Amino acid sequence: MGRVLSVKVCGGEAYVTYSDGSSCVVSRFRRGSLEPLVSFKEPSCLILVCRGDLLVSAGNSLYLVSGNDAKLLLAAKPGNWFWHAVATRSGVYVQEYGEPPTGIYFSEDLKSFVRLVTNTEIDPSSRHFHYIAYDEQRGLLIATLGDGNVVRVAVSGDGGRGWRALYRGPWQFVPVLVEGGRYVFGFDSGIARGGVGVYEDGRFRFIFLKPRVGGFAQFTDLRRVGDTYVGVLGAPTAVIVSRDLRTWYPLHVDANSTGYNHFASVDVLEDRVVATTGSGLLSFSGRDVEEAFRREPFLSPYRALWDRARGFGFLLRRLPWLW
Repeated sequence: MGRVLSVKVCGGEAYVTYSDGSSCVVSRFRRGSLEPLVSFKEPSCLILVCRGDLLVSAGNSLYLVSGNDAKLLLAAKPGNWFWHAVATRSGVYVQEYGEPPTGIYFSEDLKSFVRLVTNTEIDPSSRHFHYIAYDEQRGLLIATLGDGNVVRVAVSGDGGRGWRALYRGPWQFVPVLVEGGRYVFGFDSGIARGGVGVYEDGRFRFIFLKPRVGGFAQFTDLRRVGDTYVGVLGAPTAVIVSRDLRTWYPLHVDANSTGYNHFASVDVLEDRVVATTGSGLLSFSGRDVEEAFRREPFLSPYRALWDRARGFGFLLRRLPWLW
């Protein structure tokens, strides 16, 4: 296996994309071996596994992979790509990333997609969408946006056609973990060193976190496994764990990764945590996770007084977009 770019789990099976040097191969990981399905010339990432069908972002295109066949579904403008997707009872939503305008797209049957909204329709000062998630309990789509804008989180209760701001402010996020009536957001900030946002009972609270190494800690993925939160950082590229969202311990740190890895991700396969940070396919047992909690913390709380002041200055410069 070459350099693993992404991993997704569905129905007790794991699917990966990996680079073999000349192409990117989409494979099923079964009984410790790989079963190649299709390959692409462009770097490729799994963004959804739905009833045995795979949504694969390859270059600026979105493909439906069924067995050994790949069908082109969507094409973004050159330089953009499709980053995240979420399945609901009514269909599948896909989020585009890159230069504005970027869109959120919907399909009832994975045969054709329609664009519902662009990031600039929600916030004209935004550059792109960051993530798409779904709160089944409330029937709400949740989207995060960046960069340098004011509306950081928006929600839709009508299937993605109408949107309202849930959070306007300086703190920027990528992943959203929906826990019943509570949302947990992983920071992707250029102001605060790192952190987690928690939305509960109609209010946001923020936990500011400082990395042990590197200037900023930027989340790309976030899961909960039992009583443990498992996060993945795109920079510095690492898999980290926490039980209280305040102190995070290193499960794996990828010393070979440089820059920000958009596709670093984590999932759960049976009783193991599986992840990729852009090198190999990582697999961790419960014992591995417990061992991580005995190490020196990788992210720790800090007061962030200067960063909060910088955040206030950020808002003052953007007063016209606050209302």
